[in-house]
Order: sequence, then structure tokens, then C-alpha cells
Amino acid sequence: MTSAEIRQSFLDFFAQQQHTIVPSSSLLPDSPGLLFTNAGMNQFVPIFLGDKKPDVAKWAGVRPAADNRAADTQKCIRAGGKHNDLEDVGWDTYHHTMFEMLGNWSFGDYFKKESLTWGWTLLTQVWGIPAKRLFATVYSPNKAKNDPSEFDQEAYDIWAGLFRAEGLDPAVHIVNGNRKDNFWQMGDTGPCGPCSEIHFNLNESDDEAAGRVLVNSSSSRCIEIWNHVFIQFNGNADGTFSPLAAKHVDTGMGFERVAGIYATTKGFKDFSAEPSNYNSDVFTQLFDVVAQLSGKTYTRTVPTKREDITDQEKTDIAFRVLADHARCVSCAIADGILPGNDGRNYVIRRILRRGILYGRKDLGLSVGFFAKLVAAVVASLGSVFPELKSQQSIIERVVRSEEESFGRTLDRGLTVFNRSYETYKSHSVIPGPIAFELYDTYGFPLDMTQLLATERGLTVDVAGFEAEMEKQRALGRAAQKKEIIVAATEGSEAVDHQPTKFVGYTELETEAKLLEIVRSDKDTFLVFDQTPFYAEMGGQCGDTGTVTLAGHSRSRCRHGQGQSRALPPSDRLRFQPSAFSHQPWRDRDPRGRRPAPPRDLPSPLRRAPRPLGAAEDPRHPRPPGRHVKDARPHAFRLRALRGRRPGAAPRDRAARQRAHPRQRPGRHLRDRLRQEARGYPRLL
Repeated sequence: MTSAEIRQSFLDFFAQQQHTIVPSSSLLPDSPGLLFTNAGMNQFVPIFLGDKKPDVAKWAGVRPAADNRAADTQKCIRAGGKHNDLEDVGWDTYHHTMFEMLGNWSFGDYFKKESLTWGWTLLTQVWGIPAKRLFATVYSPNKAKNDPSEFDQEAYDIWAGLFRAEGLDPAVHIVNGNRKDNFWQMGDTGPCGPCSEIHFNLNESDDEAAGRVLVNSSSSRCIEIWNHVFIQFNGNADGTFSPLAAKHVDTGMGFERVAGIYATTKGFKDFSAEPSNYNSDVFTQLFDVVAQLSGKTYTRTVPTKREDITDQEKTDIAFRVLADHARCVSCAIADGILPGNDGRNYVIRRILRRGILYGRKDLGLSVGFFAKLVAAVVASLGSVFPELKSQQSIIERVVRSEEESFGRTLDRGLTVFNRSYETYKSHSVIPGPIAFELYDTYGFPLDMTQLLATERGLTVDVAGFEAEMEKQRALGRAAQKKEIIVAATEGSEAVDHQPTKFVGYTELETEAKLLEIVRSDKDTFLVFDQTPFYAEMGGQCGDTGTVTLAGHSRSRCRHGQGQSRALPPSDRLRFQPSAFSHQPWRDRDPRGRRPAPPRDLPSPLRRAPRPLGAAEDPRHPRPPGRHVKDARPHAFRLRALRGRRPGAAPRDRAARQRAHPRQRPGRHLRDRLRQEARGYPRLL
């Protein structure tokens, strides 16, 4: 079988058992406590908690069957938080940052007997795994350590019957497990229960006693491939456990592990070779692309230590890292998790940069290579996760941008590290300030520096790194400028403050009531009930103009800021803007002006061009002597109030094109406005 056939046979088997086949949920989890979706059960948590009724047959995109039974293959990332396999990826053959979890669920329907029996049938009869090589674990609490619940006799009896039916001794093939390995809890409180794991003996010999010894020993020759969790208790705040009214089943199987074992053992028949997840065809296309780009060959070597490794071991580690990280980054970006500076986004950036580092230093690849791996990921997984196909171009653009950004500093950072290594290798420690410089200046995450140091037999002064980081935070806090502004208030009663109404969309000048005078060390601020001045916001400069006060002289103002003193709050004022903001293009409306007004307001910004000879709009009279044929009052006011400087571009369109031949008709409006703006003085 191919890996795709293994995945499909799992789903088809449980579809025959009346399970609804649901699509994988996003890697961006609904739970705020999770960095990523890290298990198949994440999307079913509301059902386990009783917040939602089991109705999976009605979900979008499913292959419907029973509402209270489900099966799927779920994308998972374990590269941060409690579950973090990032540092092991590449150095062994069975850890991944992104993997698929095959699973089946029962929501208050079947329980232990059906779950374990179906699991045994799929493994031994459908896939043909030798029963003699399988071992099961059951929960056995240590009462001296106050472990919860009791020995899982029900699961033991079911397994004993299955092993006896194959002529095997249950005392050899059933292993008792402790709370850490065989009791599952969602949290300190809430649904929980015992679990039963299935381990696969991959020794060249199928000796049962030798296989039993390796269960739960972290050996690559005896691997857990399937876990059956039985959610039957509720953990209470006082530490006690109460039986649940509805009992659930939650299982998870590592797809890459099963596919890798099948490929390594040639259909579970030849156990002489060292097992590896990377032997399956899931990774074949990615390895082919890496080999083509680098001119090197993957030989499946695995180092036994982290330092003084051979060149071929470095090459094989890099192949595994690139294949894994390309899958992880592509799937994350397809689900909207882009590389960034904090949280889950920073984890994706770390993974991407870790892959770039391995490709550059161990395979000699040039900038742009990582983006070329995306197509191989889509070819491998696109039929299972269609969002990869629909987002392929976006994934490639994001990866290419990140790669170019990091590539500009990577070589210089490696030079700094190598120079530091020569200086400090006799001390066996890379100083914290050097690690911080690599992080702050060259974008090296701390774990990347630790990786480089470990390969050379050094460590990193983490405490020194953190001290430098805290110094930077302190400088950032000190650089924040705070200004205390005290508003003039009358009495001690609370005032219902309302925002100043902006009328600049329809009025060029208006009367307003002075509400407050606010003074600081540098300026005096006037607060009005309404204003035609566009205020500073989002990087835009505010309007400037004059304020005329009844019985007082004019004061020069900028977006409502003036220098008038001791003005009674009852005075009426008249605004007249004299200069309008020069705003960044990205903050303007589609015509290059200040943000467009609400659609229900009459606005000079939306006036249609007035035919020559038509009556003047009384709301928006034109200044004397000016005739503008377009509907751009922003530019029109600038001309009216400031005039044209000598040598400005002609107003006639044909003359403009003659004066500026590169300005062809049909260019984008933004470019035309920029060309016209050469005739205006710089206002602010």
C-alpha cells in the first residue's frame, strides 16, 4: 500500500462502522489556550464538555453517517508549549513539527469493547500487522502517589481475550502503565479517563520477552502507534473524580509512523532495516526536490550524538529538517498562520528560519530554495487538504519574502558566530551578549544559536542572554514619552464627554462652541463641539487654518490646537481651514484625498463635474475666478488658497502630457495625482 492508501483504508474502515468522516479542522485552534491544533480531539472539545450536542453528520464537508460517531485525519503541529518536538526534528526519524493524526471518536455511544476490538481488527486483519509484535498498555494507578481512579480491569479483560484468540499470553503482551503514560486529562478539572496504548515491536527478532522490555522505553525499535482514550470521569476541583453521565472514546494514531513502518518493513514483513517515518512516500517528492537543488543524496544516516557529527550525517539531518519544516510552514500559512514576531506566528517564523539555516549551512543552497519546496508539499498533501492547493501562490509569496528578509542577514550572522566560536571555544560557552547580538541584529532565535553551539561542543549563556533582553526592554520603557494633560473642569461632578463632531465632509467653515481649554507644558488645546478640521490620525497630518472668536483677534490653529488664553466656554467661534493635509497615499480614499465621508452625507468629494454655465451649488461656492472641470475639491482648494508656483505643471491635460511625456494616458489615478502635485507647494 502507498501512504495515501493507508490513510484511505483507515477512513473507509470506520465509515463501515457508521462513523461520519469529518474534514480536518484548521491548525489555528478555537481554544485560546492552544498555540496550534495539536490533537484530533480539539475540534470535538465542546461535545466532550457538554456545551454542544453531537451532530457531526450535519457539519459542512463531511461524509455523513451517525451523529455520535466520527473519524478523520487531522493536521497537528507540536512545536511549542507543552508539546514541543521541534528540537528533535531531523536528529531522529520519528518526531515531526507537523503530522497527521488518524482518529475515531464516540460521543456517548460505544465504549471500550468496540474501540479496542475495531482497533485490533484494523491492525491485524486489514493491514496485516503480526499480532505477536503488538503490545497493549492499561492504566494501573500508584496509590502511594495518590494516582486517581482504579486499575482498568475492563480494558485488561478485553485485551486478554484478543491476545488469547491469537494464541498469545496476555501476561506478556499486556503492560501496566502509570498515570503519566496511561491516564489522560484535558486539564486540572474536567473530562478525563484512562487510556490504552498499542506498541509495535520493530526488533529484527519477534521475541516477545525482548519486545515487552522496550515498551515505554523511548526506543525507536518499539514505538507507540495508537492510543485509545476512554473519557469516563470528571475531575473535580477538590481532587476527586466523578463518573460522567455520557462516556466518550477518543483515539489517535500517528499516520507518518504507520506509513513509515509499512515502507521500511516492506508491508510489515522484513524488520531488518532501521525504522524511519521518512522512508514513506509522504516525503519522497520533497527529498527529490532537495536532492535536485543541492546535488546531494539522502542516505538515511542518524547521528548518535549532537556534536562532532559527520558531513553525511549533517546532510541527512538537513534533508529531514527541510522536508518536515516545509510541510509545517506550508500547512500553517494555508490556515492563515503567517510568520510573525510573537505567539504562534513567531513559532512559524522560527521553524522557517531553522529550515533556511540547515539548507544554507549544510546543503549550500541559495536564497529562494525554500519556496521551491512548496509545490512538492502541495503535490503530496493537496488532495487531502485542499486549502493547500487554493493557497499555493500565497504560501510561495510569503515564504519567498521571509526567506529573502532572513537571507540578507544570515550569512553575516554566521560570520559573527564563527568568529565568536574561535574566540570562546576554549571557554566552552558562547556569552549571552553575543547570543543577544545574533538575535537582535541578525534575527537568530536563541534556540538557533544553541543549535550552532551544540554542533561545535559549546553551550550558550542563557542567563546572560536574558539579562541583555531585559536591558533592551528597560530601554524601550524609558524611551516612551508620557505627557500629563490636565483639563479645566468646573465643579466635581462627572461630565458626559462627547466626541467632537467632524463636519469637514460637507462644510469648509463652521460655527462651534468652545467646550474646554486644555493646557500642557508646551501647548494649549481648544476643545469644540464640532469642527471642519481633519485631525491627525494614522500617520496623516491634520488641517490648519484660523479660528475667529467673537470680540477677539484671529488665532492661527492646527487641527483645533491654538494659543488663545482665558476664553469663556460660551464663546462662539468660526473655523476656516487654510491648508489641508498632505496624507500618505495608503491612507487616502480612492481619489487620493482624505478618507471618504459616509455614503448618506452630501459631500463635495462626490460632486459630479458641473457643466459649464450651470448654476453654482450654493452649499459649495467656487472661489472667484476659478473654473475647475474635475471633481477633486481637495486639489482645487489648494490652488485657490495657495496658487501655483512658477514652473508648475500646466493645467491643460494635453499640455501636461507634452511637458511630461512619460505620463501616458490611462496611468493609474494615483500616478496622475502625483504628477499634478508637482505644481503645488509643500504645505506641511
